[in-house]
Amino acid sequence: MARNRENKIELTAYDDLFETDESRAEANLSKIREIPIAEIDEFPDHPFKVLMDEDMEQLVDSVRRSGIMTPATVRQKEDGRYELISGHRRKKACELAGLETLKCEIKELTRDEAIIVMVESTHTYDGAGNAMRYNSSANIGGHTAGGTGEYKYRMYVDGETAFCLQPGVPLKTGNTLAKASSNTWNALSADQKKAVGLTLLYGYQGNSGNLSGSDDEKWLATQTLVWEFVTGCRNSASPYSQTSTTVYSLHFGSNYANSGARAAYDQIVSFMTRHSTIPSFMSAGKKDITKELAYKDGKYSLTLTDKNNALSEYSFTSSDSSVKVSKSGNKLTITSKKAIDGKARITATRNNTPTVSSGAKMIAYGDPNLQDVITGVENVDTMTAYINVETPTGTVALKKTSEDGVVAGISFTIKGDGFNKTVKTDKDGNITVEGLFPGTYTVTEQSIDRYEPQKTQTVTIIGGKTSTVTFSNTLKRGSLEVVKTSEDNLVEGVKFHLYGTSLSGLAVDEYAVTDKNGLAKFENVLISGSTPYTLEEVDTAIRYVVPASQTAPIEWKKATKRSFTNILKKFNVTVLKTDVETGKKPQGDATLAGAVYGIYKGEELVDTYTTDENGQFTTKYYICGNDWSVHEIAPSEGYLLDTTVHHVGAEPELYTVEYNSAKNDVNEQVIKGNIAIIKHTDNGETQIETPEEGAVFEVYLKSAGSFDAAEETERDTLICDENGFA
Repeated sequence: MARNRENKIELTAYDDLFETDESRAEANLSKIREIPIAEIDEFPDHPFKVLMDEDMEQLVDSVRRSGIMTPATVRQKEDGRYELISGHRRKKACELAGLETLKCEIKELTRDEAIIVMVESTHTYDGAGNAMRYNSSANIGGHTAGGTGEYKYRMYVDGETAFCLQPGVPLKTGNTLAKASSNTWNALSADQKKAVGLTLLYGYQGNSGNLSGSDDEKWLATQTLVWEFVTGCRNSASPYSQTSTTVYSLHFGSNYANSGARAAYDQIVSFMTRHSTIPSFMSAGKKDITKELAYKDGKYSLTLTDKNNALSEYSFTSSDSSVKVSKSGNKLTITSKKAIDGKARITATRNNTPTVSSGAKMIAYGDPNLQDVITGVENVDTMTAYINVETPTGTVALKKTSEDGVVAGISFTIKGDGFNKTVKTDKDGNITVEGLFPGTYTVTEQSIDRYEPQKTQTVTIIGGKTSTVTFSNTLKRGSLEVVKTSEDNLVEGVKFHLYGTSLSGLAVDEYAVTDKNGLAKFENVLISGSTPYTLEEVDTAIRYVVPASQTAPIEWKKATKRSFTNILKKFNVTVLKTDVETGKKPQGDATLAGAVYGIYKGEELVDTYTTDENGQFTTKYYICGNDWSVHEIAPSEGYLLDTTVHHVGAEPELYTVEYNSAKNDVNEQVIKGNIAIIKHTDNGETQIETPEEGAVFEVYLKSAGSFDAAEETERDTLICDENGFA
């Protein structure tokens, strides 16, 4: 809104109001003339930025209507051109108004002297065009500031808006101040300087477009806060709490409310408070806060609630591209599909912080005897907040047991996302692996021949916790089936013994007995190693030949088959018939051949056999028993019948093999007769037979051919006695 100052208050003419004898004397020595704008150079490193604001628009309109009322100040350089000392806004207004020249006062100044700038002041007006006045007065630092009903003046330095640093210290138009020479500013703490800078940035200098009220009301609001920070009436650290109303009451109260300026003041306070307000779960320190992401449903996540309701005012970035950040209302969710290597830093950067040209600076001007002022504005450090996140690590504890008690040195491979490690159990069968990122891992036991293969197990690692997994090894086993047969078909109740050393090193010593079908089963037998087990029949019935032991390898999940056949022990008997007297050779015309014998089992005649020319016969094979015998049924020629029952030694305990031979010798008594000879003599004369004593007769077996050829038992010599009898 254009100021309608002439309608609201009568003012002394500008020159009359501020002109002094000194300034008039200076004016007589100065030259004022129109200088082409093209010949005027900017003062090097000038700190002020000419703002294209409402005030500039009003100034341009005024220049178009009336031209420049107050000359700018220049100095002539060595090259004949001019250097602008004050009046940058006026120069810009002339350019915008289309003027080619600028009314300037030419001063004979060196470069150092040109640094000294001139002060200007004007009345301030509210949004209705009313001049603003002090609400009250106060003694601040030994100076009386304000005064109820006194007009509130606005200061300019070199045509740029300025803000007083010392309430109550006088400063008038035409006074000169030295650049960067404010003792008051230099005495402020770093926090106070920062607070003033933030006030200017969020206030009139940097954020005017976002404040309500007239240009002067925005300026007064900003000036009030500058004084509060400089005098300590407001804490210079966030949240910038007001500690005293002394300065506040100078401008706002029941006498002169200056409500438009107060509204802008409240807005600036709110902006500044929000500027330093960070999400409640974050910190201004990069390393202050670390949170752990929780693992669930295949990802890591953390949701945080901002109690300060500041999330919408910040944008978020992550130092780890795999860590994502999303906002929803007052909740911030941080997620990652994979474990974080170390920590990821989430940085919150405040949005919409007012910014000015990077070259813009705050400049404090001062004089030991005058009011010091601050001009310009500069950017503040970007407001950031931090929180670090990490994927918490967990621990897997593995417990190994085994049937054979061997638990040390067993290898396990643990795999997860980006993790692959093989570890071995300790002497107690334990493995502990720490520092695992939350997630799903597989645990696989290295295959060992003697154990049944273990299924790979899955374990979920939770941050800060220990997850336990147990492996129990079962030794591999197989089975053995023994089929029993026998010649007499008796197969039930036969015991078998299996023994040896298993692959695991454990001894195997087991027994099984056949069922009625002759089947014996060894179940769940530990598998054998390179040397198979030994299988043998035990307590074999005496009637059988003990079968040879067999080897029996046992394989995992297989049934080894073996068969045993019981062979009955058998015998035959050779019977040799001899003469009881001669031992072998038959006597006389008797013969050993042709004798008929019967072989009996108990009382039962089983078979008959006839002796050969050698007086011998051999039976066929019979099942061994203890009741076998041989009887002579018919004697051979020349021999008496042998009535003796000859027991055959066919008892099975006497033998170990299937076929066995027994011998039975039988002695036969030859049939014998007597020869009687009566020898009489007759001399032919007497015709009387007379016993002949001493007559000798040789008797021999006729078939021998002669006495000499006959055996002793086949011959004899007879001598007649006195009776002629022999």
